[in-house]
Amino acid sequence: MSRSLDLTVESPASVEQVLAAFGSQAYWNARLAEFGGGTATLDDLSVDDSGAVAVALRLGLVRDRLPKIVTQLHNGDLEMLRNETWRWVDGGHVRGDIGVTVSGAPVSAIGQALLSPAGAGSRLSYNATIKVKIPLVGGKIESFMCGQTVDEITKLQDFTNGWVAENG
Repeated sequence: MSRSLDLTVESPASVEQVLAAFGSQAYWNARLAEFGGGTATLDDLSVDDSGAVAVALRLGLVRDRLPKIVTQLHNGDLEMLRNETWRWVDGGHVRGDIGVTVSGAPVSAIGQALLSPAGAGSRLSYNATIKVKIPLVGGKIESFMCGQTVDEITKLQDFTNGWVAENG
């Protein structure tokens, strides 16, 4: 079973500014400090000659912050691994591919994003599929994760807008 979600968010930052932020060590340090709850690390950040950005993050999912349905199924803390790539595509757009796995749990998510020019700013269109392979309760966990993902993307976009305004 799996759940999909679609989301579009607007930004006053241009496509170029957002991609430049994604390629900045300072951006990721600030983002992880804001959202990582002290358990996040940046494992890899690379920018190639074309401007494509690859990021690998690790986030500890502390047991007392997880929903009860998850803690009933797994003892101890979990670790989420998140990989993102962002690269230029035709027409001044940037495509993002996001992959998420949770070590020791049958949970994964894949997402595709398109960052497009929109007026003086940009628009992020995001589609994700979340899969939890646990009989009977997987759908409930997927629904919870979809809600969390929508909230997370909105907050991350707001953070990125603020970071670009201050640093960009």
